[in-house]
Amino acid sequence: MAENVNIDLSGEINATTEKKGLQKYVNEMELLLQHVRSGAGPALVMGVLSSRRAWTQFVATENFKVPPSIPRLSRRFYRNVEYFQANYLIIFLGLFAYCLITSPLLLIAMVASFFGYKKLTSGPNTWKIGGWELSKTQQYAVAAAGSMALCWLAGAGAVLFWVLGATVTVVALHASFFDAETLPPPTEQFPLVEQV
Repeated sequence: MAENVNIDLSGEINATTEKKGLQKYVNEMELLLQHVRSGAGPALVMGVLSSRRAWTQFVATENFKVPPSIPRLSRRFYRNVEYFQANYLIIFLGLFAYCLITSPLLLIAMVASFFGYKKLTSGPNTWKIGGWELSKTQQYAVAAAGSMALCWLAGAGAVLFWVLGATVTVVALHASFFDAETLPPPTEQFPLVEQV
């Protein structure tokens, strides 16, 4: 009547705990980078841009207030970055486009790099240097080195630091001083990113 049943219960249990603060954003960025590496980058950008908030709400001067304490500043900063992420991305893209337009040499370097990679990925190219035939990986390495040298000559380093510095300054000032309590309750941050 009573049979002994052996059930194998070996294995590992990975319990996920809810991360808060900076660790939450680090984990979400790692997840986002995994999706970008898998080829879902353009869909993610379009998904984020579709969640753009109204510019009248973004620049509403009556909502800018000094935070009363450091913990409130931290909560306000994270909440605003989460809520206005598409607007901040548009600001970054606008500053980047401004730098490309005002620096014609850099624009030429970027276009040359783009068409070089387009040619490289368009088909089975065989490159021979001396008596050696380069593999596809070696071809990409040579193209990347040439592209980086071309961008360095065009002054891409200074532009990169200018764009990143201006973006960080604008985002930090807006996210720190925009009163997050006037915003609606939070929703899902990355609607196209699903953790598996």
